[in-house]
Amino acid sequence: MKNKLIELYCTICQCNDSRFREKMQRLSNNKCPQFSDEELITVYLWGVGQHLSTRKAVYQYTKSHLSEWFPKLPSYQAFCRRLNWLAGAFQALAEIFGEKMLEKSPDTHAYVVDSMPIMLAHRSNSTRAKVGRPLCNKCFNSTRKEWYHGVKLHVLAMLRPGKLPIPIVSQISQASLCDLWAAQRIDWDCTPISHGCLFADRAYTDSAWSKFLKKARNVDILVPHKRPVNDPLRSGNCLNTGISRRRQPIEAFFHWIDVKSAIQNASHIRSLNGLFFHIFAALAFIAISLFFYY
Repeated sequence: MKNKLIELYCTICQCNDSRFREKMQRLSNNKCPQFSDEELITVYLWGVGQHLSTRKAVYQYTKSHLSEWFPKLPSYQAFCRRLNWLAGAFQALAEIFGEKMLEKSPDTHAYVVDSMPIMLAHRSNSTRAKVGRPLCNKCFNSTRKEWYHGVKLHVLAMLRPGKLPIPIVSQISQASLCDLWAAQRIDWDCTPISHGCLFADRAYTDSAWSKFLKKARNVDILVPHKRPVNDPLRSGNCLNTGISRRRQPIEAFFHWIDVKSAIQNASHIRSLNGLFFHIFAALAFIAISLFFYY
């Protein structure tokens, strides 16, 4: 346990990427606090690793069990305020370690795209919810069969045999935004995918977009065929089954993210900055975990 905590702290301190360092720059006189930003990021990510889903739980755990390691822990109010300021640093960590994972993993030329809801309020509470506007809005979650107020996390990932997929692109949108429109917003010229297959569900069906992917990146998009109600599934069933099997890892990936970081439950969020921190901190934890352990 102690060795892993030291390893995490050293990893954060040794990250010299300009994207990460720029997000931690301070322009005030208090640019060298007694409790450093590296320590703050370390204790939060360590708390997430202990299945603590809220900042208060992480703070209490650090105060109770890690006081010898971090004796300069600030007040809870300062702890929360500084975490919100560091949302960009967590975003940079997610990008950096995601890129490192792609560098050390051979390209399988098999990709998958999907989305998951991040809910600030659901069911009857979604009608009155106002937190996070204008980014957050109300939408119906067809999987859970309920209305919710929040955002969507869209992920384009590379599939790996027998392992969790590696995120290539992650982006946030309004909950009501169509998955296809979100995928079309991706800067495909900057994504390291080509000469392969992209597996998706029927929400991504669009002939013009399919032609664009084929022409720009030589990528074939495969989606299940919709069948009539009375179709006995004599033809095309094998294709739909095969696509569903190839898409299953992204569903397992989303479940794994939620189990590890409780990213879908954002009911404790009270501001847009807090929402950004909640999402980026979870993505940073997942990227670092994938890099070291998966």
